[in-house]
Amino acid sequence: MSNIRLAAFDVDGTLLRGENICGCIGRHIGRSTEMEAFERLRSREEMTTGRETMLEWYLPFSKARLIEHLADLRLAPGVTQGFARLKAAGVKIALVSITWQFAVEWLAAELGADYAVGTGWREDNTLSHFWPEDKAIYLNSLLAELKLEQGALAAVGDSHGDIPMLNLASRSYFVGKALPQELLHAEHWPHADIEEIVLDMLARG
Repeated sequence: MSNIRLAAFDVDGTLLRGENICGCIGRHIGRSTEMEAFERLRSREEMTTGRETMLEWYLPFSKARLIEHLADLRLAPGVTQGFARLKAAGVKIALVSITWQFAVEWLAAELGADYAVGTGWREDNTLSHFWPEDKAIYLNSLLAELKLEQGALAAVGDSHGDIPMLNLASRSYFVGKALPQELLHAEHWPHADIEEIVLDMLARG
């Protein structure tokens, strides 16, 4: 029997394939060109400014209205089946992303995940930033809250931003195209079906 009790998943590029959350919202509100430029930003300062600009675009809309636009996002193959298997096995599921928390929470509710975290949009229209290194910090806190050891954590991601989370987990799966050399022990399952990953996760003791 598997010792995994908590499974953490990145969202964009991992559970979602093709268009990501910010790109989908941007397309629906007429900001696709700007979003394409934002996707190329790499520095923390540039990304902070990009998020602040996106928030300005969103202010005329309610979160509920923005969430309506996400209905045409494309799930990776096997997500629904994989999550059903995890739930049947009593494994808690966390969606851990640097994208907008309101969108991650919506997706978590759609998929039946137990936890969701991302970049927060506060009531006073300021941001609560969430960065790649925060993924590992959040999961460490969640493990403590659930009274679980690090060996109980599995994680799935697709990009350099997932390295801290994947290195923390005892069992890690990288579904991106090229495996980053900074990953300590992640298995490379490029473009994998999520149910197949879950089956492997649950099969090994």
